Amino acid sequence: MSYNIVPTTADDVVAVIDAVNAMGSVASIDFILRFTGIATQSQAINALDMAKDMSLLNHDTTHGTYSITSPLARLLAAAAEDDQKAALMRIALEQYLPFETFKARCAITQNIDAACAQTIAIHTLSSNERDIKNTIISMATYAKILKREGASTYSFFNETSRNYLLHIDELLEEKMVSDLLMRQHLGEIVYQFADYENVIRPLLDAVSKSKSRPIDTKAVILYASNSFESFLNQYALSKGISLHGKTGIIGKLTAFSATDISKKHRGIIEFIGQVRNAADHGADVNEGNMTWAVTRETALVYPVVVASAIKNVLQRDNGVIEV
Repeated sequence: MSYNIVPTTADDVVAVIDAVNAMGSVASIDFILRFTGIATQSQAINALDMAKDMSLLNHDTTHGTYSITSPLARLLAAAAEDDQKAALMRIALEQYLPFETFKARCAITQNIDAACAQTIAIHTLSSNERDIKNTIISMATYAKILKREGASTYSFFNETSRNYLLHIDELLEEKMVSDLLMRQHLGEIVYQFADYENVIRPLLDAVSKSKSRPIDTKAVILYASNSFESFLNQYALSKGISLHGKTGIIGKLTAFSATDISKKHRGIIEFIGQVRNAADHGADVNEGNMTWAVTRETALVYPVVVASAIKNVLQRDNGVIEV
């Protein structure tokens, strides 16, 4: 198998994985740039190529879109704590043959530059040596495999594999508790109706992201709002309603009659759509071209509002009216 280490950083790789995961299905480069805030398209593509080379993402070259095929990538996107992300990145690197070669050559040569040059030779890597070295160091320091000792000097951490596994165990336990609480909140009516991959999973990820410190408020909104838009798509299909030409949550809401979605629920959905627009759009011409900020408080309650709106719309079909 051929490999291609390109100039990028671990932060950019994690950011593009997060962006693709946020879409729930496939993501375009335009969306990835908007979501991540990465400065240039070439910089984003390098990060995407690196994630693909590590088998964390898939690239559909026909349509130019990206998707997640690795459970490890999903966990990396959902992780709230730095130690959890580091542990997951370490697992990804330990499965990546060029990094395993680099580690082995470091142990033999006791020299990072020599190990990098030998890794390039062994795997016939095409990028220049400096770029490859910088990428490897960025990924390894993010994963807390390497630590910086001084200017251009690094050493390997002595942390045991057991400690890394404890971080992952903590993440899985947190997700299990969070998922259980959300399942109890949604109830069986939602789980029986809603598509898991496109509705429930991104909503659960939004809850996980709301626990990050510091919290990425816009990411929480995007995950949860994408979940709700997917729900509207599925709900419209179940009602035989066409959404052709309708875009966004508020646009799609107009396709439903008062029989399908009540006036009170429409007001809640308008809130969901307006917050999503504030988080996802750029300068607002109605506000002197200023950009909306999303507060921590809004991000914390937003996934719960989305979950309740989905549940309440479905409950009404069963003769129960709740807000």
